[in-house]
Amino acid sequence: MYATPKYYTEEYGGTLISQDDLVKKLKMAEREIDHLCFGRIKGKGFENLTPFQKDLIQEATCLQADFMQQYGSYINSPMKSYTAGSTRVEMANVTYNGIATTQEVINRLEDTGLRCRVL
Repeated sequence: MYATPKYYTEEYGGTLISQDDLVKKLKMAEREIDHLCFGRIKGKGFENLTPFQKDLIQEATCLQADFMQQYGSYINSPMKSYTAGSTRVEMANVTYNGIATTQEVINRLEDTGLRCRVL
């Protein structure tokens, strides 16, 4: 696992995901993080990356897990916006390679050098 439950709670300081769901959510986030990096993390082997890259990937995995926990029910929703009277709410649509995520996650992964398309 890129980010362990211990890393999530102690290093990252995560609190959104219950301990019962934590391993499952971190594994789901790991698959999405690897997809966002075009399979290069698994291809190179997480243990073969630099400490800097590992740290960014672990943080991105936790951020993605929190994002999925917080917005999971809205991620695949067909409704992207709604209006009630004079109030309009529009859902941000940040999708990369078919994965709904945040710009913060992408920024962490970009810094690893594993998202470069010319590798």
